[in-house]
Amino acid sequence: MYSPAVHKALLRASLAVMLAAMLPAANFQAGEVLSVTAARGLDGVARHRFAIFTIQIGDVIYTGSGKRIKHSSDDFQEGLNAGDAIQAAINGDDLILRKPHGGEFKTKIVKRVRAQ
Repeated sequence: MYSPAVHKALLRASLAVMLAAMLPAANFQAGEVLSVTAARGLDGVARHRFAIFTIQIGDVIYTGSGKRIKHSSDDFQEGLNAGDAIQAAINGDDLILRKPHGGEFKTKIVKRVRAQ
């Protein structure tokens, strides 16, 4: 049976596929994790902590603000450590990082500098 609910679901799926095809694919490049730390107050609230990822891609060093650290037991490092090789992509103001054991996550670029 063909119901309106099935029709809507098929339309949504088709639209999602079309939109994904129109978006530019992220161009991943080899990089290196320079550091993974935590910083306070990036959103203006002094008690909030955020993960900070510093990644070098070619001759540019990017610093990106990751997710908010809500609990002291959170793995804010996303499995990354300083010195790790990583695949990373730049998409506007976002730094997209591939996790070592699969998956990706986005950080907001807060700083870009040329490596010395």
